[in-house]
Amino acid sequence: MQLTDVECPNCGAKEMVAAEGRRLSCAFCGSSFGEVSRICPECGYYNQGGARHCSRCGTRLLRDCPACGADNWVLADHCVECGRNLDLIERMTQRWKQSTQQWLYEQRESMTALKEVEEWASQQRMAALMEAERIRQEAIALAQEAQHQRDRQLYTVLGVAIVIFVIVVVLALLLTSGRS
Repeated sequence: MQLTDVECPNCGAKEMVAAEGRRLSCAFCGSSFGEVSRICPECGYYNQGGARHCSRCGTRLLRDCPACGADNWVLADHCVECGRNLDLIERMTQRWKQSTQQWLYEQRESMTALKEVEEWASQQRMAALMEAERIRQEAIALAQEAQHQRDRQLYTVLGVAIVIFVIVVVLALLLTSGRS
């Protein structure tokens, strides 16, 4: 499997391959970093460690081995602990062995995790919106203060102009009345 949504921190290439079962490796420089199990198979987002569902789209990231119960990446072919084959037929067989109540319980648990992820994402979006609003309000306050400053300067200039005009008119009247 080749991934193109993760960038190599060593050379900047965007082509990664799954190496050594659990690690990502750069296709160009061979640098090994990050866990494959953190990559969403649906949207390619690189999630935080320990996430069972993608924090961007909610897709399931991990599945349990039916033999040993170890967590495996959802696209893994073999269990990382016991080496058991994790193919689709095994998964379907496991589903048929489950009762409807067990299946519904698992679905409810996965929805709880998805709800937590969505709540966190919602809080992050709200925090970003609140920060943008704070910045906008600060910009408005600065613009208003600048406008008040310009208004004060205009009033000062107009006041000085009126005083000068009055002085000129009074002097003109005095000069015209002194000649007569």
